[in-house]
Amino acid sequence: MKRVLLMFCSLLLGMSLAAAIWAQGAPTQINAALLDLSARLGQTIGIGNLSNWRWEQKNFADAALGCATASGGGGSVLGYRFELTYSSISYDYRVSADSTIVIFCGEIDPLASAAAAETQYSNRLCSETAGDGPYMRSRIIYGIEAEVIQGFLNLRGQPSASGQVLLQIPAGLPFDVTAGPDCAEGFVWWLVNVSGQTGYVAEAGDGTVFVQPSAPISLPSREVLNTSLVSWLGELSRIEGNFRPQHVWSSDGVQVALPGARGSDSIWLYDLRNQSLAPQLLAYEDGISTLAFRPDRPQILFGSESGTIHLWQLDLGAESGYVEQLYLNAHAGAVSALAYSGDGSRFVSAGAEAYSRLPGERKWAAIVWDMATVTQQALLSGHQGLIRSVDFSPDGTVVVTGGDDGKLRFWDALSGASLAELNLDAPAVALDWSEDGAQIAVALARASNNLQIVNAATRAVAQSVQAPAAGVTSLAYDHSSVMLVVGASEGVLSIWDADTYELLTTRETDGGVRAVSFSPDSSMVVVSTDKHALGFYGVPLGSG
Repeated sequence: MKRVLLMFCSLLLGMSLAAAIWAQGAPTQINAALLDLSARLGQTIGIGNLSNWRWEQKNFADAALGCATASGGGGSVLGYRFELTYSSISYDYRVSADSTIVIFCGEIDPLASAAAAETQYSNRLCSETAGDGPYMRSRIIYGIEAEVIQGFLNLRGQPSASGQVLLQIPAGLPFDVTAGPDCAEGFVWWLVNVSGQTGYVAEAGDGTVFVQPSAPISLPSREVLNTSLVSWLGELSRIEGNFRPQHVWSSDGVQVALPGARGSDSIWLYDLRNQSLAPQLLAYEDGISTLAFRPDRPQILFGSESGTIHLWQLDLGAESGYVEQLYLNAHAGAVSALAYSGDGSRFVSAGAEAYSRLPGERKWAAIVWDMATVTQQALLSGHQGLIRSVDFSPDGTVVVTGGDDGKLRFWDALSGASLAELNLDAPAVALDWSEDGAQIAVALARASNNLQIVNAATRAVAQSVQAPAAGVTSLAYDHSSVMLVVGASEGVLSIWDADTYELLTTRETDGGVRAVSFSPDSSMVVVSTDKHALGFYGVPLGSG
């Protein structure tokens, strides 16, 4: 049976934001719900009077439109579910597509819902059957260095508040996290080594965080990298934490974001103007599989492990740090790849199966979405394996995808028509389109000739390159298409001349490299490793 597209939009509203709201593509059926709400409350209520609203489109089983208090009958009905929040009360409405059925399904108290959410199990590293929680999210993970935030913290012989005190750890003294966690008595405990003494520390509990990843070295002033200076490249600083080995940059280079790993389930947001490199954690209730910054806007798009896609408007003055603007149930299973067009007007998402009513095979397909209308513009159907990498051409007219089937495919970004197929005989684990639009670099999951440089005009391989390590995982051009950085699972970082593909320099990293990038100002190479670390590499000002 075909799966239907579920689409949610959520925006914090005000009268001044009305134009932006309509640009998000609210269905006209919302007017029927607002008309009923106005009659129910005895006053005229428009979208601008709401403090929040969201909607879902789906095929309901019958005329009850999924409302338990309404009577059904008949066959399947296409309709909408709206949540309209006014004066701190959320109203649940159901409206058929033709607006002939309007059902008020009840009230939801947002404050009561928030209180209930606070008591929910929230750390997926802890057992969900634990009855003495909830347990706070974990910022640390075994294998990293951590420190006490302030004052002193007891190192205990057992993971319990009644365990024997072995010593007191002062704030700022680094120690190694060696195993864990143990979740008991409402606290998250880790086995650590403090100057040779092994014991347990409580990371967090009862609303308080006691332990954090060790503070990194502040970033120094840096040279802008070029093909001559990269031979002086060195690690400037390193961040550790409970995050996944991925990262993305805001287009102005001010912020870098990482998806939290299991137990963190947050977006780790770093502001590089803050020399202490202290993160802000934007909490999410599910696992995050991939993410992207929207070009030239303070918005983060991310895909979840369950196949949903979310767009968050950063609002660092708000308690949560964001306002959710878009929620799409887009794919079966984790979202495997995301990419924006250069102007931010569209994005493409991929997963094991696309939830779409557009014509074409939905298994292993990608979807091109239009941001202005929040609609599916095209279904990219034809791969015979999971799409691992995707990118738009710089002019936004073409999408290129690389899959586990060993194929690199080119698509018309507007119609979804297949333009070309290139057989690379190995899964394409990463790709990047050069900023000048001339070439596409592709990393292949094989030991020999594992870098392919594809001519974007002819859509044929122009050059095969052997990386210094077999397990290439990631690559990226700098923002002037002068250099290419390549990462490998063996912990090797290599930088190449993007004109001649001469190897310029290599570096060994502590941990397997999973993601690489150049900072937007080309002053740093940034590396995500499987050791829960993000390394910043560059050349200090005045060197070279």
